[in-house]
Amino acid sequence: MMRLSITLLFTLWTSVVMALPEGAPNTDRICQTMVPGHPNSSPQTRPPPFDILVNQDSFKGGDTLKVTIKMKDGEKFQGFFVQARLADPAQSDKKIPIGYFVAMAGTKVICQGDLGSAITHSSSTDLREHITFDWRSPSTSQGHIQFRVTLVLNQNRYWVQERSRVIRDSEANDMPELFTTTISMLPEPISTEQCGRSKGCYRNPPGCSPEKCDILVTWADHVSHVDFQMTADSEGWVAVGFSDDLKMGKDDVWECAWDESEKAINIKHSKNTDSGKSNTAHKVSQQGLTNKAGFVSGRRISCFFRQNKTVPGYNNLFNQRSHLLLAKGHVDRKGVKMRHTLEANKYPYVSLQKVMVSDRVDITNTARYILVKVHGCLMLIGWMMCASVALILAKYYKPMWPNEALCGERVWFAVHRGCMITCLFCTIIGFIIIFVHTYGYSQMPDYPDKAHPPLGICVTILCVLNAILALFRCSPESSYRPVFNWLHWFFGTVGYVLSTPTLFIGLNLPKSHVPWWATWVMVAFMLFHLVIELMLEIHGCLNAKKQKNRNLEYEKRLNKGDYEPEPVGTRFKKTILTIYLIVVICLGIVMVISVAAG
Repeated sequence: MMRLSITLLFTLWTSVVMALPEGAPNTDRICQTMVPGHPNSSPQTRPPPFDILVNQDSFKGGDTLKVTIKMKDGEKFQGFFVQARLADPAQSDKKIPIGYFVAMAGTKVICQGDLGSAITHSSSTDLREHITFDWRSPSTSQGHIQFRVTLVLNQNRYWVQERSRVIRDSEANDMPELFTTTISMLPEPISTEQCGRSKGCYRNPPGCSPEKCDILVTWADHVSHVDFQMTADSEGWVAVGFSDDLKMGKDDVWECAWDESEKAINIKHSKNTDSGKSNTAHKVSQQGLTNKAGFVSGRRISCFFRQNKTVPGYNNLFNQRSHLLLAKGHVDRKGVKMRHTLEANKYPYVSLQKVMVSDRVDITNTARYILVKVHGCLMLIGWMMCASVALILAKYYKPMWPNEALCGERVWFAVHRGCMITCLFCTIIGFIIIFVHTYGYSQMPDYPDKAHPPLGICVTILCVLNAILALFRCSPESSYRPVFNWLHWFFGTVGYVLSTPTLFIGLNLPKSHVPWWATWVMVAFMLFHLVIELMLEIHGCLNAKKQKNRNLEYEKRLNKGDYEPEPVGTRFKKTILTIYLIVVICLGIVMVISVAAG
């Protein structure tokens, strides 16, 4: 028995010591995510039991700061991983360390780059209550920073990327002041274990745990009230809306937002305006909002609240099925919400199905907008496929098939006209559809998205004007024919050129839900189109003299009834056109499918 006890104790001690025996691995993934590779465990979502202390509020190039990690309640930690990163949210994609740590006993420096390094433990046998590091700033200004700490108490208890307050670079420009961290314990940890059984959940991505969800809301119906929990990978606020349709309109919203001035999470019930672009808090309904709690830890905001179903002025807040709208974003220091995050295939999330708060469901993914999909498909067919073919034929294939006709017209002209008529109908129908979807002009918040509506309107106007102009096409002998040719060329060329950025922006709009690779397919098509045009231009230049001589010979013939000779390089140009048509059709089908099925 004694031997068995000793063996068990040794095994337990070994498992603790071997959790991270030599510190964080020096790999790109670990340096960017700062997540330990502990099997069958996840980072903690409760507030961290430690403080991150820095001896200065600001620094300049070459300064040395002291950074201390200190446990709060006498607990000891086993491992750590610390680095400084830029604090500006606009630079959040730059996951590289800023500044250099100085190694000391029991530590080692890793993730060394051009601008800085990180530090981790080199032995997990020493349990600590606190530790202090020396950090030296880069010689040139990089911007304001925050120290990020991953701290391991044991194999199953660890916190990832907890942040210090913002340390300001005295040589850098000011940045918008955002919150740092607050701690307020929730009545119970946020959990997804009972999703679909004792409570309802809406989470993304599918099957995510609370600490790894982009955004999550849970609700539990208790007849007279509903208990809500929300968490998001957010640095300011998270909100859930209840909508009768798939759009933000005059909908009820419950939000949790950090207020730096009050050092607390503000939880309130508000109502969106008709446009969905702003909302106003309900003064009366706040009376039924109780048991409010929340905290911000690292990059994640979490909150809990209880909403009574019946409050003065409201018979029942949850008396109908609704789509759930989930959004998140930043706040300023006064707790004023900044516009929510927009990202293709993600934010804002809109539930595919309508739910009641009594529904114990576990739903995920986000709704698609059919009219937006139809609009995108029509514009791709019209401009990527039809207009491109029409342009190539008009520029380089007029002399081709001189002795053949299609629908009573020259072959190039018949195909050109057919393509442009198709383009016109696709453009007009797509234009009407998107206005129906948005109930008018679409107000995009930022560039380049904001440029999509005016560009689309310009393209539509040019397309319609060119079609009207074509109806009044004068005869080739008319003195006004050169004016017509120049105007027709101008409207067509400008419309096609403007359609290119319009399509690219449209592919990346949040509501389009188009996979990322579709943009690169579009890039490949545009490069292919330019190469084809370049080849045909070079071919025309090289054979211009030969073609001129052939035309003169034909003009000298006495018998004008002879067949007009084929232009120079007919076989080459037919081969190029065949390849072009195959590529256009194949890539066009791929793009249409990616938009329709995305």
